[in-house]
Amino acid sequence: MNKNLFIFIIVSIFFILAAPPVTAEILGPEIKIQDNDIFVNTGLTNTAEIEVMINSGVEKEILFTIELFRLWNFWPDEFIASKKIQRIIKYDNLRGQYLISSYDGKLQIEKKFKDFDASMKNWVFALNKINLANTKELEPGKYYIRVVVESKSRELPHVIGLLMLFIPEVEMSFAKESEVFIVEDIKHEKS
Repeated sequence: MNKNLFIFIIVSIFFILAAPPVTAEILGPEIKIQDNDIFVNTGLTNTAEIEVMINSGVEKEILFTIELFRLWNFWPDEFIASKKIQRIIKYDNLRGQYLISSYDGKLQIEKKFKDFDASMKNWVFALNKINLANTKELEPGKYYIRVVVESKSRELPHVIGLLMLFIPEVEMSFAKESEVFIVEDIKHEKS
């Protein structure tokens, strides 16, 4: 009996140690159509791995890509529009603060935080009310949103990532699609 209990404990410990760590996940994406504009809310949850790397002094780049696709039955889905938002996070050991910049292709915002608290996590890992497209410019049909999030370390020059096949440039990459939503024919509704 003791031998079976010992084997059970060893096997249990093996499975516990072999379990993958909790990795980040994409929230949503939530879609809201307001005044004919398509707004997307999304973000990352379970970011402990990324937080540990940032707190150890590694500069991280998190790239959010939000894409709009039209769903087709017998053809590949049609790409319509996208928006990229880049967040760069660095912990300054000398000043004891986090330096964060956000760039959406038009506007760059830089902020400083003293603590890795909820307000900083919300600003870094969440995207709210991202205006992706206007339904007046879309054909009637079925659409969906795909969110892709990539995490990169900015410590090594990009050339090294290209030259050495064993050092990936993108450390983590996640993708998630929304529920399908329908865009009605607005021209016929008005008459």
